[in-house]
Amino acid sequence: MHETSYAAANQEGTTGLALGALAFVYFLLVWIPGFAGAYGYFIDEFYYLVCAEHLDFGYVDHPPLSILLLRCVRAVMGDSLPAIRLVPALAGAGTVLLTGVVAGRLGANRFGQLLAAAAVMVCTPYHVVFSFYSMNALSVLLWTLGFWILVEIERRDEPRLWLVFGVVLGLGLENKHTFALLALGLAAGLVLTPARRHLTSRWFWLGGAIAFVLLLPNLLWQATHDWASLEFYRAQDLGKNIPTPPLEVLTLQVLAMNPATLPIWGAGIVFFLASERGRRYRHLGWLFVVLLGLMLVGQQSRPDRIAAAYVILFAGGGVLLGALSERTRWLRTALPALLIVFGAALAPVGLPLLPPQMEADYTALLGVVPQIERGEGMRSHLPQWLADRLGWDDLTDDVARVFASLTPEERGKAVLLGPSYGQTAPIEFLGRDRGLPRGYSAHNNYFLWGPPPEPVEVAIVVGFGDAASQTPRPDPNMARFFGEIELAHVHRCQWCMRWRDQLPIWIVRQPKASLREAWPELKRYM
Repeated sequence: MHETSYAAANQEGTTGLALGALAFVYFLLVWIPGFAGAYGYFIDEFYYLVCAEHLDFGYVDHPPLSILLLRCVRAVMGDSLPAIRLVPALAGAGTVLLTGVVAGRLGANRFGQLLAAAAVMVCTPYHVVFSFYSMNALSVLLWTLGFWILVEIERRDEPRLWLVFGVVLGLGLENKHTFALLALGLAAGLVLTPARRHLTSRWFWLGGAIAFVLLLPNLLWQATHDWASLEFYRAQDLGKNIPTPPLEVLTLQVLAMNPATLPIWGAGIVFFLASERGRRYRHLGWLFVVLLGLMLVGQQSRPDRIAAAYVILFAGGGVLLGALSERTRWLRTALPALLIVFGAALAPVGLPLLPPQMEADYTALLGVVPQIERGEGMRSHLPQWLADRLGWDDLTDDVARVFASLTPEERGKAVLLGPSYGQTAPIEFLGRDRGLPRGYSAHNNYFLWGPPPEPVEVAIVVGFGDAASQTPRPDPNMARFFGEIELAHVHRCQWCMRWRDQLPIWIVRQPKASLREAWPELKRYM
């Protein structure tokens, strides 16, 4: 008996070491390319860095937790690429490790645990979110942690763990509002299965109360800011998301999560919904089915919306495929080989591994340059998550040259104006070393930080119009506020998103109307 226990403990220890090794490899895979190649800061990272200088209990387009964490990172390590991308890379490593652990808690053998962890390592949406700083990396990790606790509640029949789940849910909501999808899917799964017994447990409702208390600061912020995030989400749905037929939605799920993982998460669905071993966890299978159903009904074009839910399917698939591999030994070679081949082939799609020209040629060869938002300007030769890491220094240099062309008196008065944080935040952040002024915009949280101080006698305006034709056209609003409009430069960027190629940079003077008075009508939450 003692020898059996020792052997089991030894096997568990070696499995843990193997999972740790996979997590470390994944950490290096998503961290190092983020600062070692030709690519720089991602567009949203500039915005988050500026948000970290304006700490608050909420922001128009996201809750505050990830921004608070970024502020801490900057205080300790600075704001270099290796520093700020350490957090998402660690979140990726933690997700790989926890997925294997959850598979083990569900009953997977060593092969099944490693297979579940390896499945995470080859998924393009995970490559993307773990390779630059955003709330999404922390969100995936928190989803995985939440699944671990939900499994332990059933496995140990310990309802008091709902308190711990409440903490995770509250933190998840303070990090990203769409974390509510986990709560929604879970509620549906509980109602549809015998696990509904938890709905009568005081621990379940106390856990919900903890989540509410943790979310309360952001709710109070929303209430005092006219529920800005709701307005933002409505505009996103109407103006950015591309309506997609249900069959295409399903196809995009398979392709985005890497076709090689389909046998694993497919087995996970079988484990949770049809197998005897998964009976007590049936609600977790329904959780995924409900979320996928919402994607199909809502015709959502973004396959990453429920990407975090796949970790529990990988864990469940590891149980069935691990057991099957003990009888069908060739699976122990075939499944890892499938993941390695497809993982290596698709890694450059999500990670900045190739120079732009090679990346463009490679993704064109594979036929995987998706357009994830509406508008001609949202097209590129590269995937958006790579294209939006290029050209920012060149754009800032162009603006700096325009700024230098002003007279010394004008430079002392000038402000920077942009139609969105996409133009404003990068130039404001990178422009500090070049002596550029503060940026203003009526877009998302920049709206709350504005308007610029009156009077605006001279401004450098980045965007607001187009220069695609031989006669550049400024935005009509510019003529409304300024009497003199001068096209100072047209910025070019071959590998950027199209909205940044041929981007006009204007100098405006002679104010005609007050930006401060018109600021409320200029607000744009999207």
